Amino acid sequence: MAAPAIERREQRRILRFFKVLPVVLAVSSSLIGIAVLAAWKTGYGLLTGASGGIAMLPLTAISFIIAGLSLLIAQRKESRAATAISRILALGVAGIGLAVMVGYAIGGPQNYDVIGFPTPDLPDGTPRKMALNTAVALVLFAQGLVFLEADRRDRGLKSQLFATLVMIVAFVAIVGHVFDVRDFYSFRLLAGMALTTAIALALLGLGLLFSQLDRGMPSLVVDDGPAGFVARRLLPGALLVPFLLALLGVIGEERGIVGQRLGGSLVAVANMVIFLLLIAWSARVVRSVDKKRGELYVLEREAHKASERARTEAEIAMQQAQAARVEAESANGAKSDFLAVMSHELRTPLAAIMGYQELLADGITGPITDAQGQQLGRIKASARHLLSLIDEILTFTRLDAGRESVVEETVDLAQAMREAVEIIEPLAEAKKLEVAMTSPGAGITIQSDSTKLRQILVNLLSNAVKFTEQGRITLDGKVAGNEVHLTVTDTGIGIHPDHFNRIFDPFWQVEQKATRRAPGTGLGLTVTRRLANLMGGDVSVTSGEGQGTIFHVRLPVKLPQAIPDRVLMAG
Repeated sequence: MAAPAIERREQRRILRFFKVLPVVLAVSSSLIGIAVLAAWKTGYGLLTGASGGIAMLPLTAISFIIAGLSLLIAQRKESRAATAISRILALGVAGIGLAVMVGYAIGGPQNYDVIGFPTPDLPDGTPRKMALNTAVALVLFAQGLVFLEADRRDRGLKSQLFATLVMIVAFVAIVGHVFDVRDFYSFRLLAGMALTTAIALALLGLGLLFSQLDRGMPSLVVDDGPAGFVARRLLPGALLVPFLLALLGVIGEERGIVGQRLGGSLVAVANMVIFLLLIAWSARVVRSVDKKRGELYVLEREAHKASERARTEAEIAMQQAQAARVEAESANGAKSDFLAVMSHELRTPLAAIMGYQELLADGITGPITDAQGQQLGRIKASARHLLSLIDEILTFTRLDAGRESVVEETVDLAQAMREAVEIIEPLAEAKKLEVAMTSPGAGITIQSDSTKLRQILVNLLSNAVKFTEQGRITLDGKVAGNEVHLTVTDTGIGIHPDHFNRIFDPFWQVEQKATRRAPGTGLGLTVTRRLANLMGGDVSVTSGEGQGTIFHVRLPVKLPQAIPDRVLMAG
């Protein structure tokens, strides 16, 4: 498990700081060069040094201006043009450094680094040539800058290696100036590195080092874990504490406050105490972070176990649901098969009953009385009603099983409507109901299934007769664009709006009581809507309790291409 971040807000601040650090350091080194040139231009060039009578020369200042500019441009990582310009400027810096190194090798002139700036107050013996260690450091910096883009692309460390070498040269020179050790900053009698030069080189080296944050030492410093925390706390102490303590020891010896042995001992003791404090502080924070990491690990493990349990339970629930669905589908199929078989089995004896009734009614077996005729009429009516119920169940089972087919033919719309009205007229006359039809007009034909269209209308009309005790029933039809609109209106008991969707459910009726007034299976509206859907249309209802009912049938003038002569799923 990865160590958690010390502080997300602190980490964001750290990243922002180190991303902008190379830019700040590049600008600072260029500003140092500009300030030195301005000092030489105004005749104060010697003030650019600190000790040993060594000042930063104009050529060195120009080199820092170019080097700082090249480092600044190199921070535009996404621009190829910026990379090319940065490398060209770096090569210019390398050229200056190499020229100085060649001059030392061949014994060239010792005063050309002043390059025309006024030097009226320059004493004899003052170095007028860039120091050899300065030239070497500039060449190392230029090489590192040339390798920077390739290192970013290939995750290399060459640029950081050269940056480290530049910082070592600069740091040694700074220590030499602070502790007055001339050999640290001057390799020749009349040429040495000025303190300002050493500082500018340190800035360039540090900026080059932190131009790549995902590799090497910078990656440790910006790390959001314990490694980064310890690095950020110990590195400044490792660099500054010994330096400051040694400086205090030297100052104490020069002023006679402490002796040489006592001063060295105090410096050593102070170093140990301060480093122990730094280590203890860092260790405490790392321990706290490690404790938090352990707590997070426990929480993560518990969360993982909970997730595994939830996943296992979900899989078990899914398997149970799958088994339940298979069982339900099997039960539904068994129900459909049972209904189909039983409907066929009932239809056979019913056909025999109706046949015998007709034989008896026709007097084939002998004359019948008026009373017997009335009884035979009731038998015929009951048989026809039972036959319609069986046909309804058969149609529903075919639709439910997806085995109902649609056959396209040319249908006279007005004739189909009249045939449906004629079928239910005896039922309406028995209840003394008026049946009216509004014809869509003579000769209007549609491409549809006439049998199923008639079945839809008969179902709706007979349903209207069932639930209407007085008044009238109206069938309207018209063609609007590519659709046929059929409307069945009655003056019956009406339907509450809450039941609009339920009336199309199988075996459901508005009157759900055992003593309901209207007989039937509760499949009429279900079959009607599914037939309409099968033909590419739909059925909707408008009603209110005690306000009558209007059923709207919408069908296409021409059956969709995917429907004719095919067996389709419905419902």
